Amino acid sequence: MSSIDLKKPRPLKGIVQIGIGKLVTNHPDAQSKIIEDGSYLLSMITGQKPKVVKARKSVAGFKLRKGMPVALVVTLRKKRLFDFIQRLVTYALPRAKDFYGLKDNNFDKKGNINLGFKEVNIFPEAISDKIKYNFGFEINLVGSGKNREENIKLWKELGFPIKA
Repeated sequence: MSSIDLKKPRPLKGIVQIGIGKLVTNHPDAQSKIIEDGSYLLSMITGQKPKVVKARKSVAGFKLRKGMPVALVVTLRKKRLFDFIQRLVTYALPRAKDFYGLKDNNFDKKGNINLGFKEVNIFPEAISDKIKYNFGFEINLVGSGKNREENIKLWKELGFPIKA
């Protein structure tokens, strides 16, 4: 049989997202270029082509129309997720400006990690002359633990710098 312990918590999925709604509303003529840059960036970071999420409803206060692109999303699982976590812990988090470890508010009630960064260039792959726009991005990592403590222990074992 396999050597993987199914009772031990493990990462299930990771969601990496770039919000482009504000850029698209501020630069409507460059919409395709923004999507192209964001897709290139996410594919370089995650190794997977992102999905374009479009607005379901119009919201006048945000100058948002139905069908406008609002985000680029990648869902990582299995090997790609482990590769991404390794690069995040090894290269990206130490390069992040003013990052001193994960605090209690970076975890939800199940112990899943939620991170947001203002600049995507904390990843070495993201530094390129091709990219003209500055994207912020969010990362959500979901663990299979039954409770918060199990998941936090899992993230510590994977090398995440967690502040007590």
